[in-house]
Amino acid sequence: MKFTAGIVLLSTLALLPGCSGQKSDGTGSTTATSSSTLPRPYEIKSGIVRFKPVNMMGVKITETLYFDDYGLKEARESVTDSDIMGMKNHEEKMEIRDGNYMISYALKSIVNGKDETSKEATRTNIGDMRELAAAMGKMIDVNEMKKNMDYREEGPETIAGVTGRKYSVALDKSKPDVRVYGVMYKNIVLKSEMAGMSIEASSIEENASVPSDKFSIPAGYTVKDVDLAAEMKNAGEEK
Repeated sequence: MKFTAGIVLLSTLALLPGCSGQKSDGTGSTTATSSSTLPRPYEIKSGIVRFKPVNMMGVKITETLYFDDYGLKEARESVTDSDIMGMKNHEEKMEIRDGNYMISYALKSIVNGKDETSKEATRTNIGDMRELAAAMGKMIDVNEMKKNMDYREEGPETIAGVTGRKYSVALDKSKPDVRVYGVMYKNIVLKSEMAGMSIEASSIEENASVPSDKFSIPAGYTVKDVDLAAEMKNAGEEK
C-alpha cells in the first residue's frame, strides 16, 4: 500500500507544472485542456504497455496496461499466481477506468484447481472524487509541496526502448535518502522503485489498435454499483 501511494504521489508531483497553461514537451509535463472536458492523462492516443513480472514472497504478478482516447479509457489486466503453504491460486483480473467510472472484475479465479470465478463486476462513480481532487489541486502550492518532499528530477532513463524522465521524492523528510523513484514517458509511468521493490515496463506499443472489449464488462456478468461516498463514510465510522 505504501509503495502504491508513493508512486501515485510521485506521478502527481511530476505532472504538476507549477503554473497553468504549459504545453507538453513530450516527456512528462501536462497539457492544458478545456475545462469542459476531462483532462487527457497521456500524450499518446492509444497504447499497450506490458510490464515485467514481479515476484514477491511466493506471489508472481504480471500486468498489462491498455488505453485509448489519450488515457480517458484505461484497462489494467493483471495475472497473479501464488503458491503459499500449499494453497495454489491463479487469478486474472481487469480494472477499468472509463471517464468517471471505475470497473473491476475477475476473468478467472482458480483456487487449488477449483474454479471460483465470480461473475460480478463492481462499478464506482468517481466523478465527485475527480472534482474534489481538482478543487484541492487549485489550493496547493506546488513548489512548496515539491520542496517539502525533496522532489528531484534525476535526468533521462531508457525503459522498453523509449527515453523518459526520472523523478524521485522522499516520503519522510527526516530520511532524505529513502526515496521513491519513477520514470515517466509521455505521462505514462514505465518504471517505479521503492524500498527494493521495482515495477518496470518490458514493452510499449504506441498508437496501438486496442480491442474495444478491453474496456467493457463481459456478457454474463452482473454489475454491482458501489457508492464511494457511503463506503468511505462507513470505513471512517468503523475506525
